[in-house]
Amino acid sequence: MIKFFSKIRQQLLKENKAGKYLLYAFGEIILVVIGILIALQINNWNEFKKDRVVENKLLNELKENLNINLVRLQDEIQKEYKSISEINLIVNHLDHRRPYHDSLDSHFRQAFLAHDVVLSTSAFEAIKSKGFELIYSDSLRNDIIDLYDVSYSNLISSTVRLEDLFWPSSVLPILHTHFRWEGDTTKPVDYEALLDDKSYINMITNRRHFRKLAAKVKSESLLRTETLLKHIDDYLESTTN
Repeated sequence: MIKFFSKIRQQLLKENKAGKYLLYAFGEIILVVIGILIALQINNWNEFKKDRVVENKLLNELKENLNINLVRLQDEIQKEYKSISEINLIVNHLDHRRPYHDSLDSHFRQAFLAHDVVLSTSAFEAIKSKGFELIYSDSLRNDIIDLYDVSYSNLISSTVRLEDLFWPSSVLPILHTHFRWEGDTTKPVDYEALLDDKSYINMITNRRHFRKLAAKVKSESLLRTETLLKHIDDYLESTTN
């Protein structure tokens, strides 16, 4: 093809047709530019398709992580409400100064427990490492970042970090004073002394507040997780049709 165009140019020069030569040369340049633009467009399209394949893979991995988080959040929310029930039982029993029975030991233990959810973040970290711009949809990209960097982050700060501060300063001193651990139970050392120590009631009442707060924040994260899963499903369906 190049030899063909070269022969035409040489023929025009031999015939001393400068005007036609220039016009032809200009046309040849236009054809070359168009060819380059088409090649770039094809290359960009190929790159776009490759990015969509990677995006699809990452979003499906993210769905797996989110489904794991759903199960964990549901389980932890149930545990929070169980702890609240155990604390209510203990507070009611002590407020009415009812006699001790060893069946209380397991309830004492449950009243001390805090439940920290461990969230799956591997797919989110993979997306972050490859660049969030790989997610083509602006709204989906923003929802993913909001869930992990805002909702999940708030969940951790409102439960784990708060509990980490409260446990050594308020829980452990009372635990060491009034209880001893025996297997899966927590047995009072002196039940009568425990009845007269309002610091214990105050402590588990505060823990009940933390458990309610944790259940609320985990429920909000659960709802946001479900919403993001729906958004991903809708997006993947729209890009494959």
